[in-house]
Amino acid sequence: MRWIGILFFLFSVGLFAQTKPSKVQVAEALGDTLFNREDFVGALKQYNKVAKATKLKTVQQRQILYKRAVCLFYLGEFEQALADLKVFIPENQSLPRARILRAFIYRELGELQLQLDDLNQLLEWDAMNIDLLKWRAGLLVEMGENEQALVELKAMKQWATDEEVELYTGLAYYGLEKPDSALYHFDQSILTNGGYLPAYQYAGSVCLEQGAFELALTYINLALRLDGQNLELLFYKGVALVELDRKEEGCRLLNKAFYKGIDDAGGYLEEYCFPKE
Repeated sequence: MRWIGILFFLFSVGLFAQTKPSKVQVAEALGDTLFNREDFVGALKQYNKVAKATKLKTVQQRQILYKRAVCLFYLGEFEQALADLKVFIPENQSLPRARILRAFIYRELGELQLQLDDLNQLLEWDAMNIDLLKWRAGLLVEMGENEQALVELKAMKQWATDEEVELYTGLAYYGLEKPDSALYHFDQSILTNGGYLPAYQYAGSVCLEQGAFELALTYINLALRLDGQNLELLFYKGVALVELDRKEEGCRLLNKAFYKGIDDAGGYLEEYCFPKE
């Protein structure tokens, strides 16, 4: 998991400097070992033992709350993780990882403004962090703040750009109802990284909405080379095909997408494949 190393900070450096470590130290060290093996359930049990034994009376003892919160995050226990961070962050304002973790949790919970608040604080500390800047730009697009997102993305492109920056720029233009500009930047994203699937998906989607079905099919077929079992892409391809009057193959794909859980395929099936007499 990419973010394990970023989120996890080993507080117990020099843990066994003493001749005989305490039971609390042993439990924490075992938890760290299990965490590094991605055994989050096992690690959580050990960190809970530490918390129970120390009763979390001091700031130093409450350091374990961050490790526990990371485990809870990976186990999908977001509210419990937030409860630990609510205690930990005010006592450890200078630890960016804790706010990064909380921003991830807010993203999982769909808490856009709270996520933005943490990103803003993180960028006050590290204003040129490209990963955080891209994250915030994408979040602004999601929040409908497309003009502000474009301002930040254009500034970013003065010194760093990649497929994600171009994609978010395209999405911002799309949100401003400028599909031609959106498609241009999706193309730039593809030119930057020909294996970047989201750019093909969004380009195909925009073309479908604009009625450019042949062009949509081109993007979709290229995307399917990267992920041939992607149900959303199969649905898009089915739509493009029936719109181009290639109903046999199109209906087959729409039917597959519908029975695999793409509910939107039902309307196309009814209109193009099983019309009422």
